Amino acid sequence: MIFNPVKVSPQFRELATSILDGAGWTDLLWLETSKDDPGQGRAAEALQAGVERIIVAGGDGTVRAVAEALAGSGTPLGIVPAGTANLLDYNLRLPRTEEPALEVAAEGTTRDIDLVKITLDGDRTQHFAVMAGAGLDAMIMDEVSSDLKKTIGTAAYFLAAGKALGRLPMSVRVKVDDRPIKHHKAMMVLIGNVGGIPPNIDLIPGAVYDDGLLDVMVASPRRLRDWFKIIGRMIIRRQRKDDALELHRGKRVEVALRKPETYQLDGDVEGEFSRLVAEVVPGALTVVVGADVTGAGSAVA
Repeated sequence: MIFNPVKVSPQFRELATSILDGAGWTDLLWLETSKDDPGQGRAAEALQAGVERIIVAGGDGTVRAVAEALAGSGTPLGIVPAGTANLLDYNLRLPRTEEPALEVAAEGTTRDIDLVKITLDGDRTQHFAVMAGAGLDAMIMDEVSSDLKKTIGTAAYFLAAGKALGRLPMSVRVKVDDRPIKHHKAMMVLIGNVGGIPPNIDLIPGAVYDDGLLDVMVASPRRLRDWFKIIGRMIIRRQRKDDALELHRGKRVEVALRKPETYQLDGDVEGEFSRLVAEVVPGALTVVVGADVTGAGSAVA
């Protein structure tokens, strides 16, 4: 059990022990994440100990860190959501609260899903399970501080968005597989392994977590009405040719920026890059899911 002690409930350990014991998992290894080790090191420690299954309890960042360490290992990963968005959990149709999520993590079935490997500026590599982005979303996350969110709540994101818009658009080149390079003045570039976000919004239509492909969204709105068209498309799930938005699908994408920009992985700001290469790694992660998750496809209803 790899868990973020800041995110889980006070009764989490007692609840988890009871449910796992009832499912026959009696030999438990408890590993807390920390600021210095958000999950990669703890997952490596669990693998070295020869565990049969790993359950991670935390937010999107904790889940991504553990998933990255488990890439290609074949060790099943159960997920207990304890963050704000919990996007991988959402797209896999897993329970959104601790008790039922623990029950699925203990007794559910397994299936293999894709991860996406990114190489930044030719020498740094990372993996993600949900989405990577540069532009508006990453800048907002970079601007918003925990103290500001505690003080003024969601209004902090609107203040951050105002600052971010003053730094955009980005000059970006996008190349998918062996297709021609496309040049954009973009407000946002997203690379997705899944596409759904709460509440029931298909941010990247058609993104599938086990199809061996990644999806790319490039948003280049110029006027306020362009933003309304894009938002409307996300809600009604119908793409329009005039909404200043392009969608691409492939196995490899290269994103090159004129100047370095901040990027985020699964909701956490990770740093800056000038050139990013993303490649899908089919079936790299084995996850524990409920019995209703049986076929390939976006989990958003």
